[in-house]
Amino acid sequence: MSSLPVIQQMLIEEYGLSAEEVSADAVLEELGVDSLATIEFMFLLETKFKMLMSGEPVAVKTVGDISREVDLQIAQQHGTRTPAN
Repeated sequence: MSSLPVIQQMLIEEYGLSAEEVSADAVLEELGVDSLATIEFMFLLETKFKMLMSGEPVAVKTVGDISREVDLQIAQQHGTRTPAN
C-alpha cells in the first residue's frame, strides 16, 4: 500500500492546499512548502506512520519523493514490501 494518498490528504489539511495541487509530481517549493516546512512535515509523518525517518539527508523535491521515502522507511522498519509508486 502506498503512503501517497495519506500524504496528499495531510498536505491538504496542513497547508490548505487543494487536491489538484498535491499530485505526485507537484514540486513542494511551488506549493509553498520550503525546506524547513518539509522537515517539520516529515516529523508529522513519523508520528502518523509510526516510523522514524533515517538520519541521512534525503532529497525530496516532490510529493511523490516524500511518499517513496516514507514507503521505503516503513518497509525497512516494519519488514513490509515497498510498493511501486
